[in-house]
Amino acid sequence: MRVAWPPAVVQWVRRAHRRVFYPTLAVLFPTDCFVCREPLGAVQHLGACASCWAGLQLLEPPICAGCGLPRPETTDLLGPAAGRCAVCILAPPSTDGVRAVVAYDRVARAILLRAKLGRRPELLERLGHQLAAATHALHLSAGCSMIVPLPSHPWMTLRRGFSPARILARHVARRMALPLHGRLLVKRVGSPMTVKRLGGRTRRDRAAETFRVRGSAAGARLLLVDDVMTTGASIEGAARALKQAGAREVRAVAWARTLPTSSGRGPVV
Repeated sequence: MRVAWPPAVVQWVRRAHRRVFYPTLAVLFPTDCFVCREPLGAVQHLGACASCWAGLQLLEPPICAGCGLPRPETTDLLGPAAGRCAVCILAPPSTDGVRAVVAYDRVARAILLRAKLGRRPELLERLGHQLAAATHALHLSAGCSMIVPLPSHPWMTLRRGFSPARILARHVARRMALPLHGRLLVKRVGSPMTVKRLGGRTRRDRAAETFRVRGSAAGARLLLVDDVMTTGASIEGAARALKQAGAREVRAVAWARTLPTSSGRGPVV
């Protein structure tokens, strides 16, 4: 049974926290934001300040439906290419649409590394809410019959104690009212634990042999969920494996997406 406190009492507690309790704790136990390293103020969430959370860069249209990368403002979304970039036109991906929520920049990288390397799954819960809200608002799961997380390497899952993509996918499945199939797609135990520092072509070749499907995906329309896309090789390899197993359609969503840099490579995690 929940107790409904009078609004006056709630306001008094909030003022006391802001003016007395928090300043006292800040002096006794000073803490910095794990992103910007500035002292945390009274308004913070899970160890990051409000400014850093607000500093996440949303990926806004026009965006290539094939690879999920932003396109120039002059892109013709209604033309024969349907807004897809030249790379996706010349070499169509195995996915039937890819979309990410935020750019994988300094702030997003700090948050995701804190969650994964710092073993902070509660941060992934917050990112899962964001990804689920974006998936719902953009109708990315329309027509899909199942949510499938992109699996981590078994040894990485064992070491961390959780699978990042599975946590995100759980929130997406709940928001979309779709079943979550966490064991349909698996990563082979003998596959490399990480290929993120390899070149794009090498990563794609390796990823094609990394995944296998357990069970049947015949005729299914699937929504793949991942935490971050760098070159997109992992999602491409997973989509290829699912379609070889009979999947009719495979779309993909990710919380963050690496944007191209002048060197052609972005940060990795």
